[in-house]
Amino acid sequence: MNTKDLAYFKALVEKRNYTAVAETFSVSQPTVTQAVKRLEREFEGELVHIDRAHHRTEITRAGLLLYEKARVIADNLDLAHQEIENARLAKIRFGLPPIIGTLYFPSLAGQLLKEGLLQRLDVVETGSGGLLEDVRDGQIDIALLASVLPLHEPSLEVRRLGSRPFNLIVSQQHPLADQTSVSFKQLANEKFIMLNRKFVHPKAFKAYCEYSGINPPVIYKTPDISWIKSLVKENLGISLIVADVISDNDAADIASITIRDPLPERFNISVVTRKGYVLTADENQFVHDLMQMKIEA
Repeated sequence: MNTKDLAYFKALVEKRNYTAVAETFSVSQPTVTQAVKRLEREFEGELVHIDRAHHRTEITRAGLLLYEKARVIADNLDLAHQEIENARLAKIRFGLPPIIGTLYFPSLAGQLLKEGLLQRLDVVETGSGGLLEDVRDGQIDIALLASVLPLHEPSLEVRRLGSRPFNLIVSQQHPLADQTSVSFKQLANEKFIMLNRKFVHPKAFKAYCEYSGINPPVIYKTPDISWIKSLVKENLGISLIVADVISDNDAADIASITIRDPLPERFNISVVTRKGYVLTADENQFVHDLMQMKIEA
């Protein structure tokens, strides 16, 4: 079977017009017609019915079944082209969320530089939600990802590193600053400043709200952790964030408070690749190095 035939057929189902398909692929209309006929011989049945009385191109049930398979084949071929091209370029396409990149990844930099891998990294930096889609779609091949619960994805290989708690952060000027722990229910009237949906934090926030039966306002969302810390420092709001974001240097201005509610949601960190993706020798070494990262359980 010719993959071009499948491509023409897939486009015909979507456009329902032979001329439009021919123009899309810069071929003649008879070329598209012959491709459909070859597929009909291959599958021993009518795939496309021409209703000449009403000037309509109708797709039979067999045609619709083939179309669904053709979509999967086209996606897999596109992914194969991406993976083979990336292997030729000898780059390691790597997704790194800002928080993980700042807090945990630097401990590996010396080892990666020594092995000649640091220079090979083609890094995409965004939140874990965006990187998860990029791994699925073949835009990147390896990622360090955060999730509020242990990650289970049928299409992915997930190697779990560990997890860290979410804490509440407030200004040292805030009335809660002298508390070592709080119940989330106490925060019903507080104003929250949160990371945006590209990060996992909004999911944790939602879980705490549902558990506590409260709905405090989120007055501002941003992808910038430093900006959140600055706004909290000025006592303009409070935030829910992974505990390690607040360092000893922040302690004079920001208090980090444990949340007592017994929820399973934590900042889980995993090394993720696509299931079925064949790692190169360098990528295997890189994944091995990532697995040595120290994440307290």
